[in-house]
Amino acid sequence: MHEHTEKKYMDVEDAAAILSDTLQEVAERRTTLRRALVVSRLALALAKTIEVASLKARVEFLEQSLKKRK
Repeated sequence: MHEHTEKKYMDVEDAAAILSDTLQEVAERRTTLRRALVVSRLALALAKTIEVASLKARVEFLEQSLKKRK
């Protein structure tokens, strides 16, 4: 039997921390610019996804609130 565990999704603070760490690694020459570019693109995609999910949840909340008023 497979045990179901709840997934932990990254949030904006997690992405910011990773970007900050990566920037520090670039400054200290502990990582490549290519890796930093990949990390930044992934973080940007994550930020957009988080924004869309947040807006979706807010719109759904507003829709439910409006339905209750009718």
